[in-house]
Amino acid sequence: MFRHASRAAVKAAAAGLVLAAMAGGLPAGLGASPAVAQTADAQLLMQPLPLSPTGQPVPGFPGGAPASAASVLELGRDDIARLKAGRFTAAIAMQALDTPWNALQVEAITRTLAEYGIEVVAVTDAAQNPSRQAAQLAGLIERKPSVIFSVPIDPASQTAAYKRVAAAGIKLVFMDNVVSDMAPGRDYVTVVASDNEKNAAWATEELVKAIGGQGEVGLLTYHYESYYSIAARVAGFRKTLAAHPGVRLAASDRFLQPREAYDKTIAMLRAHPGIKGLFAVWGDPAMQAVAAAKALGRHDLVVTTVDLGPDTALYVGRGEILALGAQLPYDLGVAEAKAAALALLGKPVPPYISLPALRVKKANLIPALELVTKRPAPQLVKDACRDGCR
Repeated sequence: MFRHASRAAVKAAAAGLVLAAMAGGLPAGLGASPAVAQTADAQLLMQPLPLSPTGQPVPGFPGGAPASAASVLELGRDDIARLKAGRFTAAIAMQALDTPWNALQVEAITRTLAEYGIEVVAVTDAAQNPSRQAAQLAGLIERKPSVIFSVPIDPASQTAAYKRVAAAGIKLVFMDNVVSDMAPGRDYVTVVASDNEKNAAWATEELVKAIGGQGEVGLLTYHYESYYSIAARVAGFRKTLAAHPGVRLAASDRFLQPREAYDKTIAMLRAHPGIKGLFAVWGDPAMQAVAAAKALGRHDLVVTTVDLGPDTALYVGRGEILALGAQLPYDLGVAEAKAAALALLGKPVPPYISLPALRVKKANLIPALELVTKRPAPQLVKDACRDGCR
């Protein structure tokens, strides 16, 4: 009974918060008051980390495509006039539409393209099913949009589905991942992604600090190993652990749907009761892990993750998720739209556009959430923080 109630509570809280959000000094330790010290900590956390130099290895870039900042994507008035005269259309094939990350990207792409006179004619939701996504891509090809934006679910098995997009003469902008055996500039325009390894490395470092640099930890990761953004997060997690020999990875498990993380966390903590902390590769499984730990009376479990939305913000505000590396999904969507627009004009686009990691703890939760969502923080999140957030 408790297990199913916890799942429902996690899902309901996340949905309610997402809907609410989508509607409309002195250094610490030098005599500063706690409030001033916290403000200084928040300001430091809000500074983005430098970009990692390379991203996913792709044909032509076996060591990883070089990272370019989104600021290189510039369109002038004449460019926008040409776009408006071009009668271009777009479609978006998402891997899922169940998180703020997805919703904010779709919103940003749609709004930015509208400024250029480009209409988004379809948005699909594959619900983490590669076969469904392949069928949806085939349907979008029939609609003959000028460009398709997409997050591949299993890059190792979806090459044929995406090559059909390129063969139809449709521009393709990848979000987060590139499928196997497709080359930038030939088969697709570019890939736009966050600095996922740094996001995960920082969140893991905070986990290690919280357990005093000693003890056992667990990992919850995604089923598809070829999903590069997740692989980069796992790499950041493992590299960080390797620098701390006092911390041991006691157990790891994979999920296909985030809701599975609840039962997997229960099993993990029962099999390894000495686990002090857990890293989940994104926010939804992290929230399920928190619910599972509570069900076992493990209120001491330290949980960190990647991705910030109104739902995960509530968990940070309540102290249930210690820290997370945040993506900037709205900014990712703007960059994706600009990259597509430049490609439609026949202008060059770098093979990989990267956005920096954003470090988030309770100290900077409110400004970080508002930066990510481009909206005022929900009152429920502010209430959860009380005096602990700035």
